[in-house]
Amino acid sequence: MNARFTALLLALSSIASADEANEGVIRFANRNQLTGVLDSLGSDRLVWNSPHLERPVPFFLDQVLDITLPGELPDLKADHDAIVNLTNGDILHGQLSSVTDQVIELNTWYAGKLSIKRPMVAGLKITGRPKLYYRGPDSLEGWEQTSNGEPKAWRYENRAFQSNSSGGIGRDLRLPDQCRISFDLSWRSSLRLRLLVFSDNHATESPQNAYELTWQRRYAYMRKRTSGDNRGDSLILGQAQVPESTQNEKAHVDLYCDRTKGLFNFVVDGRSISVWNDPDPKQALMGGSLHFIAEDSSPLRISRLEVSGWDGVVENPPEDEDLNAQEQRELEAKAEAEAEKTGGLMKLRNGDVLAGEILAIREGMIKVKTTFGEIDLPVSRLRTLALKPAAYDEAKWNRGDIRGWLPDGGRVTFRLDQTDGKALSGFSQNFGNAMFKADAFSRLEFNIYNSEFEPQRGDLEW
Repeated sequence: MNARFTALLLALSSIASADEANEGVIRFANRNQLTGVLDSLGSDRLVWNSPHLERPVPFFLDQVLDITLPGELPDLKADHDAIVNLTNGDILHGQLSSVTDQVIELNTWYAGKLSIKRPMVAGLKITGRPKLYYRGPDSLEGWEQTSNGEPKAWRYENRAFQSNSSGGIGRDLRLPDQCRISFDLSWRSSLRLRLLVFSDNHATESPQNAYELTWQRRYAYMRKRTSGDNRGDSLILGQAQVPESTQNEKAHVDLYCDRTKGLFNFVVDGRSISVWNDPDPKQALMGGSLHFIAEDSSPLRISRLEVSGWDGVVENPPEDEDLNAQEQRELEAKAEAEAEKTGGLMKLRNGDVLAGEILAIREGMIKVKTTFGEIDLPVSRLRTLALKPAAYDEAKWNRGDIRGWLPDGGRVTFRLDQTDGKALSGFSQNFGNAMFKADAFSRLEFNIYNSEFEPQRGDLEW
C-alpha cells in the first residue's frame, strides 16, 4: 500500500473515538489508532473497515500492536469454572473433563475440547459459577458522573473506565443482598480509591446511606454511612493493610458482601485482606447502587467489572481472624502426609482438605479414591485440585504467534495458521492444533515478541 496514503489514513485516525457502539479499535506501533470493525485477517495482513475510511483498507501486521473486538461471553450452563494457568502466562477457562498425569482436558465455549499437556500447566483452580447480575463496562450509558468540574472525571475507553481527575461515577445496579463485586484495578503513582456499595443515591459522592471501602495506598478501611433523625452517622467497621498496593500498580479485587448479615470480605489478588462485620446491619436504609470515586488526579482504571451472586461462605479468611487457623493447619499437614501415599491433595470450597487419587471425572462429578474408600462429589465443591509433580516445560515461541484475550478473563497464545471469517485455526505446544471461534475474542495482539513495541503496548493500557 502507498506509504503516503497510509500516513494520511493514520493521521485521520487520530480523530477517531473508541466509544462508538459495536466498534473495535486497531492500534499501530506509532501510537495511532482507528475505530472500525475487522473485515478479514490473514497471516501477514488484515483488512479494517472504518466509517472514517472510504473503503476497507489492508494493513500489514508487522506494524499492528493489537485490535479490540466486540467479543462477548455467552450464557454458560455450567456449575463450575476450571482455571488452568500455563507456564507461559496464559490462562484457560473451561469445565474440567479429565485429569491424568499426561493431560488435562477442558471443555471450552471458545474452542471446544482442549487437551493441555501436563508439563505446560503451572496450576489449576476451580471456582463456582454464581448468577451474574452485571458484566462490563461496555459504555458510559447508565452510569452517572458525580464530579463537579468539566470535563468529567471518568471516560470509557477500550472496555474500561479511566479517571483523569478527582470525581466519581455511579450506577444503580440493584445490588442483591448477597453479592460479589469483582474488577481489575490499575493505577499510576498513588492509589486513592473509594468504593461505595449499597448506596441509596448513585448521583452523589456522599449518599446518606452506603457502605464505603476507602483504599489509600497500603491502607484500607470500611465504614457505614447512615441517616436518621435528621442527622448522618458514620461507623468504622475495621481497617487493614494492603502491602500489595505498594508493590504493584495493578490488582484484581473481589469484595464479597452480605447486606443482611453486615459481612464484607475484602480480597486482593486472591488473598483475603480482611473480613469486616457490621454489628447492626439493619440500622440503615441502604440502596442498590455502586460507585467508584477517584480521590485525586492520579489516574485509576477499572476493567472486567462483574457483579454476581454469593452464598455467604467466606473462603480462606485471614489467619489472624480465623479462630481455628492452627487446627486447620494441623489438618492440612495431616492431609499432605496422606497425599504422599494416595497421590493428590484437594481443597474444598469450605476450607476442608481431601487427600486422594482421582479415578474419573464425568458430567460435573469427580470420583476420588481415598484411604477410607471411594467417594463422589461435585467438581463445583472443589477449589484446588492436586496435580502430581511434573517436569515443567514452556511452549516455544513460533513465528506468527498472536495472543488472544477472552471476555472470561482468559488469554491464549498460538500460531495463527488459517482463518475463514468464522474461526481462527492455530497451533500451540501447550495443546496442539485448535480452532477458535473468531467472535470469541475481545482483543488480539500481534508482534508479541517484539521488544521495541512493549513501551507502546503498555502505554495503550491508559
